[in-house]
Amino acid sequence: MGKSISVEAGVKADEDKTTEQEQKLDKNVRCKQCQHEITKPSLAVQPHEHTFRNPGGYSFHVLCYSTAPGAGDIGEQTDEASWFAGYAWSFAVCLQCKQHLGWWYHGKDRFVGLIATRLLR
Repeated sequence: MGKSISVEAGVKADEDKTTEQEQKLDKNVRCKQCQHEITKPSLAVQPHEHTFRNPGGYSFHVLCYSTAPGAGDIGEQTDEASWFAGYAWSFAVCLQCKQHLGWWYHGKDRFVGLIATRLLR
């Protein structure tokens, strides 16, 4: 007799390949809390990664992007304790769940610094 081929195994293998392809295509930066799309890797600015400590002693690993359409800009801008000279900051929050994601920076241009541990990349 000839070999028997499991149709179910073939379908499962095809589903696994599709899932892998979808995951490769879906590399957008998302809010870790609600999975809302925040920005895209192609919008990263250089230098991209920084680690800072605020006056309260908390450290943050920050990833910088030119924009983040999924992050709202809230609060008054202030230059107090800014990590980037010549830039004022305001809070960046997820537009869906309102999780604090980082800070918008306002100066000669505008960019966002997002807290790495609050993102899915």
